[in-house]
Amino acid sequence: MNTLPDTDSAKIRDLIYKYFQLAKTKGIEIIEEFIDPSFTKFGDSPPYDRRDFDRALMLEQLQFASLADYDFKIEDMKISILGGNAAVATFALESTGMLVDDYSFRGTTVNIRSRVTVVLQKDKKDQWKMVHQHLSKFPG
Repeated sequence: MNTLPDTDSAKIRDLIYKYFQLAKTKGIEIIEEFIDPSFTKFGDSPPYDRRDFDRALMLEQLQFASLADYDFKIEDMKISILGGNAAVATFALESTGMLVDDYSFRGTTVNIRSRVTVVLQKDKKDQWKMVHQHLSKFPG
């Protein structure tokens, strides 16, 4: 496993930061630009099933739209190459905010620290896209 060239590494790092920034900016209509049609996800919040593209997209849009005062911090990111057009990024993600239920006008405080693995692939336009995310909460 080799480290990606700086240009690819920077593009991947930028893509990951911009993706999580969508929850702050409520840019849910562009989530699809970050993920490949083969995208799957294991999340760190219910439901804990493997989500395919459509289900993952719907749940991400719902979650990002329902988060108020969201902020995140990414630490210890490592990006590695797995061949010419594939990469894996691993990092710790701290997410904070308020998950708002518009129907009951109640909110639940969010303060989650998770281990994250993101698998990426270059598409035909030479753009990096996420093909899989796996998040799991740190113990405790």
